[in-house]
Amino acid sequence: FSLVGLIVLLAHLRGIYKSSSPPPLLPPSAAFLAAIFSILSCAISCRDLAGFLLFFSLTAGGGAGGGPESLEPRGISRFSGGRGPRGLLGFCAVGGLKGLGPARKLRGGGRCGLKMADAVREWMGSQGMKVATFSSLGGSGWSRQYVYKTEDGKDFFVKTARQSAEKIFKGEALGLNAMYHAEAVGVPKVFHYGDDGHGGSFIIMEYLSLGSPYDQYDFGKAMAKMHLAEPLAKEAKEGNFGFDVDNTIGGTPQPNKWDKDWVRFFREQRIGHQVNLAGDGQLERIWDKVCDKTNGLQTLFEGIQVKPSVLHGDLWSGNYGGSNGRPCIYDPAVYYGHHEAEWGMSWCASFGSNFWKGYRELIPEDPGFRERRVLYELYHKLNHYNLFGGGYYSDAVSLMESLAK
Repeated sequence: FSLVGLIVLLAHLRGIYKSSSPPPLLPPSAAFLAAIFSILSCAISCRDLAGFLLFFSLTAGGGAGGGPESLEPRGISRFSGGRGPRGLLGFCAVGGLKGLGPARKLRGGGRCGLKMADAVREWMGSQGMKVATFSSLGGSGWSRQYVYKTEDGKDFFVKTARQSAEKIFKGEALGLNAMYHAEAVGVPKVFHYGDDGHGGSFIIMEYLSLGSPYDQYDFGKAMAKMHLAEPLAKEAKEGNFGFDVDNTIGGTPQPNKWDKDWVRFFREQRIGHQVNLAGDGQLERIWDKVCDKTNGLQTLFEGIQVKPSVLHGDLWSGNYGGSNGRPCIYDPAVYYGHHEAEWGMSWCASFGSNFWKGYRELIPEDPGFRERRVLYELYHKLNHYNLFGGGYYSDAVSLMESLAK
């Protein structure tokens, strides 16, 4: 419609309507209305296009941290070209993969890059290693990724950011360590994170050579083992839900204050948090309706027992892959929660029947899972709306309305 309006407007401005042949398609008043319509339509279209381009740059053009699912672990993402299916058009995540850049001798891309490279080299030197080359893996609006190769042939995945390590990488490091502790599924080992001394920070971890095939049944079983593993955090061992620190899912802050009550935790620190960030009156009204209809979500959990499991928190097809024949997960938004919450991103995770066969062998489906799955998907749809806007709004409204019936 905006294109038609623009054509009519341009034709009118060029004086085509003043000629006797051909006759005018529209009277001047109609052309004026078309012009107004085209301007409004273009404004809306440009906003949507900008959101799409941002989304594309994050999913197809470089990694974000965090989170429906980025090929680097808020940590290790984007190392090799191999990955699983990505969902509809490949645009269903808060982060993505970028191809491996050319290797080069240790030089920074400008003063900031040089300082960061020096900080990484200094730490590696303290461990008795000398950097030979590094290769760019691309980046996003909040991080850059590299592979560093030492002179003795070891590879390390390095992610950098222009924020302090305490703010951007501590949560990622602790989350990866929590999943690594479960010894169930492949997780990149974190070696170090810290500040560069100039306002930026970095995290160094195990490099995963992704792209090798792996068994989906084994993957499902490994995820079940991780969910059944004893938590690393003392608070989670005592039955609390949350995490040691607040972290992020994509570029969105994710609060993780410990809470003994899972329903209250998810109601307030997940859905309620995202609704507050959206600042939208309609979402607030429908969410209030959901809470009234479900007694604060309590009715969705009747008859089941919820225990804290370590969750990846943002598991979509861009955040898992095969390395040396083993399924691996990375780029998490970790916290301890209900194991079912892990599947809130499964709408673009491409888990097949063999995956679920392996998972359900160890963790059978509880009554009411189909209804709670809508709730867990809602969290990620709201997060995607807060990050990218667009059609995620209507998705979130639809999910809320189904819960309020």
